[in-house]
Amino acid sequence: MTLTIHEIKAERDKRISAILTKNGVFFAFSNEQFLANKTPLDEGDKYVSMGMGGYLPKSKADSYLKDMADDDQWFKDQVKANDQRRAHIAYELSNHECYYTGDIDSAVSALGDDYTFDEVHEVYIQERQNVDY
Repeated sequence: MTLTIHEIKAERDKRISAILTKNGVFFAFSNEQFLANKTPLDEGDKYVSMGMGGYLPKSKADSYLKDMADDDQWFKDQVKANDQRRAHIAYELSNHECYYTGDIDSAVSALGDDYTFDEVHEVYIQERQNVDY
């Protein structure tokens, strides 16, 4: 059974949620939220920022990075195994509102080094006529 890009992304959301929980990641955008959301620390440990309002125990940082890298590879493998490369490009073009703005750079950036500008542009040209503005 072939999975769609939406099914792969839904499974990835579950996997990332489990990674965040496993590694004690929490988000806070104020001191009050930090105090309310912080996860337990082992003695002598401290929190480190991972950017974008995210924090985790320093002792879990390497585990978090490895888990996220493993998940990234899992996602790439799923896109390839399920022949969803073109659908992934179309998803990111839509997600970044490229059909509305006419600028595909943010989608190219989000897709990463596994995709070329020309490949993304080709899908953009083919798909834009099917998009309702």
